[in-house]
Amino acid sequence: MRTNSLPDFRPSVNGFRFANRWPAAPAFQFRAGCVRLGIGEVADGLCGGMCFVAADRYLAGATIPVDEAPPDQETPLFREIARRQFDSLDRLALVPLRFWIAAAMVAAGRWSARRQVAEWRRIRAEIDVGRPSMIGLVRSAGFNPLRLTTNHQVLGYGYLATGEAATLRIYDPNHPGADDVEVRIRRTDDTTGGGPERTALDLEQSTGEPVLAILRLPFVPAVSR
Repeated sequence: MRTNSLPDFRPSVNGFRFANRWPAAPAFQFRAGCVRLGIGEVADGLCGGMCFVAADRYLAGATIPVDEAPPDQETPLFREIARRQFDSLDRLALVPLRFWIAAAMVAAGRWSARRQVAEWRRIRAEIDVGRPSMIGLVRSAGFNPLRLTTNHQVLGYGYLATGEAATLRIYDPNHPGADDVEVRIRRTDDTTGGGPERTALDLEQSTGEPVLAILRLPFVPAVSR
């Protein structure tokens, strides 16, 4: 058995107390004279920004606000989360592209156990060096890029692994205050199609949402800039 966890990290302490639910509004607004331009839709969720800010504050030894309601759009906290949401998608939009590729590969039956284990090992390695790990959860399979908002970003802070299974402990912005949310990975034998057995993996989230694949996503702490 192998296990590790970030020192003193708990979602109920280091995560936000409010859920990732936002009223319809643009993430950013720009004004040019009488014209106002909005970019991004926060009603689709700011899970990446919430996880980035939680990781930033943890690494900096700073506290998380204890507010139980999402901040108003004109507040510094909202702007911080929105800015980090933009960062979480990568300035070249590589994160949405990775979600799309993974969803397409799952739909085509090409998302292999080997590929998934490689992602899991990258997540584990990041936690082992004392860094929160940004994790992408692929919720639905398909080729339509317009369905990318069904996917989700969470923060990994601990794990337990045996030879046949692994458990990732996560901060999930959709479940504020919960210290027991996990993503579970279990090895199975796939014998479908009547061919030879091959290794397959079952994934599930303890809260019941579907998980078809997990991705290790990039994270650059704000404190290092």
